[in-house]
Amino acid sequence: MRISTEDYVARIANATQLQLVIINYEIIIDYLNAAKGSVNKKKDFDFNLEKARQFLNELRVSLDMQYTLSKYLMRLYLYVDQQIAYCQFNSRTEHIDESIKILNSLLEGWKKIETNEKDKTPVMENAQQLYAGLTYGKNGSLNEYVDMKTNRGFKV
Repeated sequence: MRISTEDYVARIANATQLQLVIINYEIIIDYLNAAKGSVNKKKDFDFNLEKARQFLNELRVSLDMQYTLSKYLMRLYLYVDQQIAYCQFNSRTEHIDESIKILNSLLEGWKKIETNEKDKTPVMENAQQLYAGLTYGKNGSLNEYVDMKTNRGFKV
């Protein structure tokens, strides 16, 4: 099931560094699943695979190569990218499931690490806080309140 862009934006605004990595994996998997569903529509198929590759590239460039683990992750990311590229250039889906399987395994690992994360500080400071709920006025009208800070997302 694909999560809407608005949901991702809301999660990113309040995410820690580790949660951003997790969200990135989820976005890649969403695009790969969307590509599987759009194989008969070449333009949509190519778009979804290209987006998956772009987000995968974000994971690649954010690796700190001084750590051995980063070198292993780089190999996995390159392998997954090759599989996606094969699908994209041959208009086939046969390697998408394998890519999703690898990414899901890595995603589960990152989620386990997140449960032990000590620093839960969001990356974006002063971001708009999101609250769920609605308020109704005396006459039954729906009232909405949004706290607009002028320095939203930026340090002052």
